[in-house]
Amino acid sequence: MPRPPAPARPRRTQAERTQSTQRKLIDGAIDLLKKKRYASFRTAEVAEHAGVSKGAQTHHFPSKDMLVLQALEEVYRRTQQRAINRIEAGRDAPERLLEQLVADSREFFLGDDFLLSLDLMMVDPGSTLGSDVKRLAQLYRLPVEQAWLDALVEAGHPERQAKDVVRLTFAIARGFGVRQLIAGEDEEFQHLMDSWMRMAKAMLLLSSSPSAHADQGASGSSVSRPSRASPPRRTRKKDPS
Repeated sequence: MPRPPAPARPRRTQAERTQSTQRKLIDGAIDLLKKKRYASFRTAEVAEHAGVSKGAQTHHFPSKDMLVLQALEEVYRRTQQRAINRIEAGRDAPERLLEQLVADSREFFLGDDFLLSLDLMMVDPGSTLGSDVKRLAQLYRLPVEQAWLDALVEAGHPERQAKDVVRLTFAIARGFGVRQLIAGEDEEFQHLMDSWMRMAKAMLLLSSSPSAHADQGASGSSVSRPSRASPPRRTRKKDPS
């Protein structure tokens, strides 16, 4: 008995085809920016890398900088979502929140995502691209820092110590990320972060102890909890003029 024909796949809508093409171009741009950096980045290579015609690439992203900004925003969006996922996992196990913070800072600052964003940060800050790159960093990275701070405060740690721990963790990882550009990968990073985690745990434990709260109450000081950060809305691609 002959097999019945397979049901025809529904045709994609124009919006779905547009989204698929843009996704290929953005992913291709991210790959090439990580390999070649901004100075050697060419949109024609992106179209070839993504398997998209040059005409389609020009239609969706008429300029090099427009495509670069969309690629950077996508990188920031993904790294922000990974941070949020780690924070949620840490809320289920507050004792592991610091480990999640260190893992998040390591993945971002010692990875290609940070090097890509750092390369674009070196663009002339007075240019339109330079100001847009800075705006995206503020839009996505500062809320990540705030979200980690909120999570530590919600876990019962005073704001001052929590802020110190978050910013110092990011500063150490960021410094090693820059050092990689000079000397390559450094096996000492894990040793340094292990030492820092012991100090950070001590800071948080001491500041959260009953005696510390008693001293704080006696001094009359109070700590206001910051508002919880929420992920920013994605910026729309400007229509070509």
